[in-house]
Amino acid sequence: MKIKYLIVMIFVLGLGFQFFRINELNEIINTKKGYTNEEVIYSSAKNIPKGEMKHLVLISHIDSKSQKDLYDSLKEIFGYSKTLYDTKYLKDLNKGEISQYESIIIATNNYRYLKKDVYEEMKNYVDNGGNLIILTNSFFNPFNKLAGIERLKGFTEGTGLEFEKNIFPGIYETKITGDEAKNITNSLLDVDLSNDVDIIAKTSEGLPLIFERKVGKGKIIYSNSTFFGDRFINGILIQLISYGNNVFFQNIVNTKIVDIDDFPAPLPRGINKLIYPTYRIDSRKFFREVWWTDMKKLAKEENLLYTGYIIGTYNDVTESEKFDKFDENDLQDQIYFGRELLALNGEIGIHGYNHQPLGIKDELNHKHNYKDWKTEKDMAQSIIKIRETLKDLYGGLEAKVYVPPSNMLGRTGKRILRENLPSLEVLSGIYNSGAEKGVLVTDIGWDEDEPSLYNFPRFTSGFIFDNTKMMAMYQGVALYGIFHHFIHPDDILDEERGEGKNWEELKKGFTLYFEDVNDKFGFLRAQTSYEGFRETLKLDELKVHTFFKKNTIDIYFENFPGKTYHYFRVRGKKIEKVIGGKADIISSSDGNILYLLEANENKISIQLK
Repeated sequence: MKIKYLIVMIFVLGLGFQFFRINELNEIINTKKGYTNEEVIYSSAKNIPKGEMKHLVLISHIDSKSQKDLYDSLKEIFGYSKTLYDTKYLKDLNKGEISQYESIIIATNNYRYLKKDVYEEMKNYVDNGGNLIILTNSFFNPFNKLAGIERLKGFTEGTGLEFEKNIFPGIYETKITGDEAKNITNSLLDVDLSNDVDIIAKTSEGLPLIFERKVGKGKIIYSNSTFFGDRFINGILIQLISYGNNVFFQNIVNTKIVDIDDFPAPLPRGINKLIYPTYRIDSRKFFREVWWTDMKKLAKEENLLYTGYIIGTYNDVTESEKFDKFDENDLQDQIYFGRELLALNGEIGIHGYNHQPLGIKDELNHKHNYKDWKTEKDMAQSIIKIRETLKDLYGGLEAKVYVPPSNMLGRTGKRILRENLPSLEVLSGIYNSGAEKGVLVTDIGWDEDEPSLYNFPRFTSGFIFDNTKMMAMYQGVALYGIFHHFIHPDDILDEERGEGKNWEELKKGFTLYFEDVNDKFGFLRAQTSYEGFRETLKLDELKVHTFFKKNTIDIYFENFPGKTYHYFRVRGKKIEKVIGGKADIISSSDGNILYLLEANENKISIQLK
C-alpha cells in the first residue's frame, strides 16, 4: 500500500514539475509578446552656430550608369553617416567657391568643363592644406601629374584587392587574391608613379589601385579604379573619404545580429552521409543533440543573440484549400527549438507557411522551380496560417520581422504581408546581390512599395569562412556599424552550400568568423533583428552639425535619442577628452587614429592634443 502511495506521489510531483516548467517557459515567452520598447525621448541642441564642416562633391554628368552609380553611392554613405556636403557640376563651379570645404571629392572622369582659373585655385587649395579625393581614374585628368603620375602608358586590367594602409580594421588585413580575385575587377591606368607616392591599395597583380601623395600642406588621394559605385564596397568608400580628411565624424548604429533562416522548421529525417559517419545518429537527433548544443555554446562564448525565422512545412502547395495540418512531430520540434531560442533572449520572425516566395508570376525568377500561387487569397491564407501557428506555439507571439524564402519577394507579396500580418514592421532581405529577378535587395530604410514597412537587410550568409565574405561583412561594419549575418541549419546537408564539409569543419570556420568580429569590433552590441531595427530607426531623423576650431570639435545634435555611437577619425593628433561623451581607440597607425565615440548629450565637445 505504501509503495502504491509513493508511486502516486512521484507521479503527482512529476506532473507538478512539468507544469511548473511549462509555465516558466510560457512566462519567458510572454515577456517577448508585444516586443515592449523603451520610450525614446528626443532632444535637440540649442543655439547652433553657422559655418559647420562640410564637403564638396563635384560631378560632370550622371547620364551614364557608372557615373550615376558612383553618385548614388555617395548619397547613400553621406546620408547615413550624417555628413554634410554640397554637390556641384564642374561647369557651374567658379573661382572663390572651394576654400570653405574640408575636402573636395571628384566623382567624375570628365573634366571638359573645368575652368582654368578654378583648376589653379584647386591646386592652391591642396597646397595650403586642403584634401582632394579623386574617386575614378581618367587618362585626361588634369590632376594626374599633381597626384604623382609621372608616366601614362595606357590602360590595363587588374583583379583583386590588397590594402597597404590601415583605412579600417579588417578591410586592411583582408586580401582578395587567387581564385577570389576575379570577384573584383578594374580598368586601370598603366602608370609610373613618383617616389613620394604612398600606395593605399593595390591589385592582386601588384598594380597601384589607390594611392596618396602629399602636396604642400595638403594631400591628394587618387583612385586608379572604376569600382566605386558598386555598393558592395560602400564601406571602403566611406572609410577612404574618412581616411582622406584630417578629422571625420561618422554616425553608426553599433549592432551585431545573427539570423537563422528556416528555424524553427521541420527537421530533416533519416541518415545523411555528412553526419552519420562522424556521429552515428540520424539527422533529426543530430540537430537536436549536437548542432543546437554547439550553437548555444557559440552564442554564449561569442556574445550572440539569434533571431530565428519559422517555416511550417517544405511542401510546394500553393492553393489554400489543399493546405494540410502541420505534422505533429514537426510541431513538437518547433515548440522545443522555439522555446529554447526565446529562453536565450532570442527572437522569432516569419519565413513562411512553406518555402514558396510571395509574388505573382511576373515578379519572381522561377529558375529555382518555385510554383506560382493560385491567387492572392492563397498567398494571404499562407501568411494567416503561419501567423496563427506562431501564436499557438509560443504563447500568443506576434512576429515583427519577415525574411522571404530565398530572399525573393514581389511587390504583391509585400502588400499581402502588410494586409495579413498586422504586427509586421520589418522586411529583411539582402544588401547586395546580382540582378536576379525578384530578389529583395535593399538599402536600409522605408520600403518604396510599402512605406509602412522598413527594410533592414543582411550583409553576409553561410558557415564558410573566406576572404570575400569577410570583406562583405566589413562593409556593413564600416558603413553602418552593423554586422548582420544569416545561416540556414541545413547548409551542412547541402554539398554546394556547405562545400562538402562536415559539421566539425564548418563549425570551426564559423567560430573563426565570430572570433574575428569580436576581436576587431568587440564594441558591437549583441541584439536581435528587431532590436537592431529599433536602434537604427532612432537615428533616421538625427541631424549632426560639426564645427572644427583649433583643437576643439564641437558637435550639435538635432533629434538626439539619448545616446548615439560614431566613428571619429583624426590625423596627427589624438583625443584628450570628450565633454558629454566618451571615446575608445579602435585602431591606430601612421598617426591616424580611429575611435568609437559615444555621445550622451545633444551637444558634445572633443578636445584634441
